[in-house]
Amino acid sequence: MEALNKHSASARRQRRRSWSSSVVPTIAALAISCSSTRELFVDSFSSSGSNQKILSRSRKAQEQQHHPITVPSSTLHTTDERAHGTTRTCLSMAADSRALRFYGNSLAEQMFSVANDAEIRLPFFSEAITNRITNGDSNRPSPSNGSDRNGSTNNHHVTPPVSNDIDISLTKAETELFKLLRQVTKQSKLKTSLRVAGGWVRDKLLATEEFREYHTSTLNYNNPKGQHQRLTSKFHKPAAQASMGRQGTKVISSSPQPVDIDIALDDMLGREFADSLNEYLTMKGRETISVGVVLKNPEKSKHLETATMKVGPFWIDFVNLRAEEYTQDSRIPDLMRIGSPAEDSYRRDLTINSLFYNINTQKVEDWTGHGIQDLKRGVVSTPLAPLTTLLDDPLRVMRSVRFAARLRFRMDDALVRAAKDTRVKNALAQKVSRERIGCEVDLMFRSPDPVGAMRLLNTLNLTDTVFPLSQVLPLQEWETKSLFTDGLNLLSATFEHMCDSKVTPPVWCEKRQATTTHGYVDRMLLDNDEARRLLWYAAYFKPLWDAANLSEDTRKSPYKTKKKNRSVVTKVLVDYLKRPAHDAERVETIIRAANDFTTMIRNGFDVSATSILLGDIEVHPDQNGDGLHCSMSGHEIDSEVEDDPLWKHAMEFRFLTSKVVERCDDLWRAALMLSLSQELKVIHDEFGEYVIEGDVIDETKQTLRHGAIERYDVFAVTLQRLGLIGIWGRKPLLDGVQIKRFLPNIPRGPVFGEIMDEQERWMTTHPNGGVDSLAFHLQTVFPEFAGDALMV
Repeated sequence: MEALNKHSASARRQRRRSWSSSVVPTIAALAISCSSTRELFVDSFSSSGSNQKILSRSRKAQEQQHHPITVPSSTLHTTDERAHGTTRTCLSMAADSRALRFYGNSLAEQMFSVANDAEIRLPFFSEAITNRITNGDSNRPSPSNGSDRNGSTNNHHVTPPVSNDIDISLTKAETELFKLLRQVTKQSKLKTSLRVAGGWVRDKLLATEEFREYHTSTLNYNNPKGQHQRLTSKFHKPAAQASMGRQGTKVISSSPQPVDIDIALDDMLGREFADSLNEYLTMKGRETISVGVVLKNPEKSKHLETATMKVGPFWIDFVNLRAEEYTQDSRIPDLMRIGSPAEDSYRRDLTINSLFYNINTQKVEDWTGHGIQDLKRGVVSTPLAPLTTLLDDPLRVMRSVRFAARLRFRMDDALVRAAKDTRVKNALAQKVSRERIGCEVDLMFRSPDPVGAMRLLNTLNLTDTVFPLSQVLPLQEWETKSLFTDGLNLLSATFEHMCDSKVTPPVWCEKRQATTTHGYVDRMLLDNDEARRLLWYAAYFKPLWDAANLSEDTRKSPYKTKKKNRSVVTKVLVDYLKRPAHDAERVETIIRAANDFTTMIRNGFDVSATSILLGDIEVHPDQNGDGLHCSMSGHEIDSEVEDDPLWKHAMEFRFLTSKVVERCDDLWRAALMLSLSQELKVIHDEFGEYVIEGDVIDETKQTLRHGAIERYDVFAVTLQRLGLIGIWGRKPLLDGVQIKRFLPNIPRGPVFGEIMDEQERWMTTHPNGGVDSLAFHLQTVFPEFAGDALMV
């Protein structure tokens, strides 16, 4: 066996030497022939400091076994199909003087390397590919002279892989914008190719008829049996991937049309083209546009300067195409320069984000050869080898999860395996700032499929890195995993019920039931993106909140500072996800109110609510909107003198529930939805996940679910009927000066707060009471402070 291994090693070395001596010079020769008119090769093999720097980086990268070489976009994919496509792209990139020698020094070693991880093992050249290298690709025309006005040789102007069969539908404003930009290049005699990059192209393609047939809306019930495939549902086992766009993930809101546009330039900086645009406008007698230049700030992911302008209804970012190299211990590129369209495409995070719309030719360009295909298949994948891409910039694993959730796509199997690699997890913790991680998490919760995003983080074993619970709460590893699982299940149950509420909304979520008081304009939870985002946070972190409240170590202490008394949820959100303190406060508000609502329902408040509805008791604004009108059984009620027991019971209910509603104000629906979802989750957990549809246990389970939903419906409608929606905007009838007039002997100290609390209670239980009645009541309760001002 030892002899066999020595023979195999010797054979591999021989093949490597043979390949290096034959194929690599062929690539170099091809580059020379393709670039002779540009004198590109002279620059490539000059002894300039920049090239020597690239060579040193090349050798250094080869010495780092756990940090594979990434430039150029060689055959780092794992299938023969991708090997054919990317090899052709490599030939165009080989003409770049700055990458050629780097490529030649590294490719021979990589082609026959035996890596520990399958994601970075390079495929062998087949005979067909070898022939294409040695004989040239007849389908790819030779590049023309691409030197720009500054003598740069980065601009290839190679005929790109154009999708002639795809037409993007432009709005009138977009058509006028692109026409203006073409006129600027023509008038200024620029050779610049203008390309719209990134998300605008992706979203435009997804809006076309061709792509819509691949990605049908999940609320159309298009499947044969007319049933949803609840891929985000806690109550049904998920598929292998959490987010699969074409198969019908439940959604609450659709993605908006693109508004901002990024335009990539191939031979100049963004501010230079912005100046040309203003010169054109001046020449035409039109008003110029102010230009905001965002300078390089790698710490904020701004690797090249950007010129920002508002042209018509659009915010335009002009930025040059770029090529970059990374070091081992940072996600910030070590080398940055103006690149070619192919280089810019391959350095992007995902294939679906690497598409260009060429404004000059009005065609879609897919330089990686896989962007359109992945967009059709609903797959999130990387242009280069996934492990290489993620190690270069670990934030890309978060972006991959986020786009899978936003577009309801599935992650490519190779990308999933790379994301699970321990090196990626460590790199995410070490190379990416907490601000950037928190930003991606927030975008996940804003996406149409937050459940799918959190499930993917859990599947990829990234939750403890993204949410370092062990830093805020002393937990065992199994306890941490349990909290993540419980949070995911509660989030899934909440999302599930929200989706069902969109199809068949409960009474308290119907707009016609939105009775409000004190000038508040109510918004439905299904229409309130901000409230839903905070609800997803609250649902996911509520198990952590509950676990912390059971621990004596986390209880508030008067001897601790305000910062140390913060809840664990606030610590995670503010300290480790760098979210605004206001967001953390609002999330806590939802969790606290949800617990209060749960306690009320379990203590029989739904029964009281039923009696109030049966008694037809209602508090609503009067016709002028200046006060409140009270009625019972269809008759008007004077709340100051009414002594009916049912009315008094209703007012006591109003006072107790008002304390919770006032605290959560416009998030009351979110809190009530979270409370109900937790009850539904408890019912589900009690019956397990393997109930056979139609059997006795399933019928019992469904009966309990419907009963819980009905109890919450009754409770919520009663809150509306009693005029509690908007009560947080109520102003006191008596201010401090007026109270001092009726109670002149009030001492300094906490007693004044007690008087204000009593005023609030009286106003809540006497909705249409007046100032005189309130003053008399306060003098009756606090006669020692009335003195000579006592009213008779």
